[in-house]
Amino acid sequence: MKHLRMGLLLLAAIVVAYGAVPVARADRFYDEEDLSLFLDAAAADAMAAEGQAGEAAAAGEAGGEAAKPAKPGKPPPLPLHTIEGTGGGLITNMAYLVNPGPEGTKVAPPAFSYSFLKAGRKTISSYAVSMTFLRRIEVSYAANRVGLGQWPDDIRQATGLSTGRDHIWLHNFNVRGMVITETATIPAVTGGVHFKINQGVRSIDHRTNGAPSALGFERASGVDFTIAASKTFPKLLCNRPVLATVGVRFTQAAQIGWLGFGNDWATNIEASVAWIPTDWLAVGYEYRQKKNPYSRLGNLVGDEDDWHTILVAWLVNPHMSIAGAYAHLGNIANGVEDAAWGLQFKYEF
Repeated sequence: MKHLRMGLLLLAAIVVAYGAVPVARADRFYDEEDLSLFLDAAAADAMAAEGQAGEAAAAGEAGGEAAKPAKPGKPPPLPLHTIEGTGGGLITNMAYLVNPGPEGTKVAPPAFSYSFLKAGRKTISSYAVSMTFLRRIEVSYAANRVGLGQWPDDIRQATGLSTGRDHIWLHNFNVRGMVITETATIPAVTGGVHFKINQGVRSIDHRTNGAPSALGFERASGVDFTIAASKTFPKLLCNRPVLATVGVRFTQAAQIGWLGFGNDWATNIEASVAWIPTDWLAVGYEYRQKKNPYSRLGNLVGDEDDWHTILVAWLVNPHMSIAGAYAHLGNIANGVEDAAWGLQFKYEF
């Protein structure tokens, strides 16, 4: 729990450094059928600003004073950050980019997040930052600290060898570009390249006389390629928006890179659906397919299972979101983690 406290303190320090933001309800997401929650947020702001400007102009004419144009508002702080740092839910990408800014923005303000996931005796802390350029290119970084739980002890008991560490770090460097913007009939489509560096798995391989290498471990770094398509249906459920995403990931990673990378490429499907029942609440479900790059080794390294999460996000104000998650992660190395829970605190400037 030390890293959970550290993450919360870090996030609080960032928010305090930039000043407190008053809590206020986000503007209604949709007044028109063809507005996209994320990609056309600037258009919605412009429409609202135009209406406010018209009212101000009328008031100005009545009072004999010149009206000032209204400043467009900031859209809600969605999407969230994945644990790998990209825009999405907790474990899957969306095609929408994080904090793109209004129309005409060249360099949008950054977004920071801290995510904590408790999976049995294993823990994952993710520290992420992202920036979006020209409303089309998202650049992000996330550092994952993965506590290995009972795995080092199980290896020592089975082999007499020590891993020499109880955690690893995975560094995620991501670049995503929106290749198709969303319209009333066409989904947004975003492609991404994700560079990953594992700090720790090479040392474990050396200390255990190449045990991971015998199972298929080849490298401590690798690259994922992703493509995601997202579509928002403004009034699909109870007259409120539903966001649907489907994507594909090409990867050589074992447990998303936490256990290193093999030589064989896998093509995995990812999908999510989110419903926004109120202006301040979002609920969603995510699915991430995972395949086995390594061979099985008794109870020490088992077959990978697909991941599932259920998310609930509180949209505190246009800058901050707080999300909770329940996750079914299946086997992670030496144990089945089917009742994991997680939290994320995200702040957009």
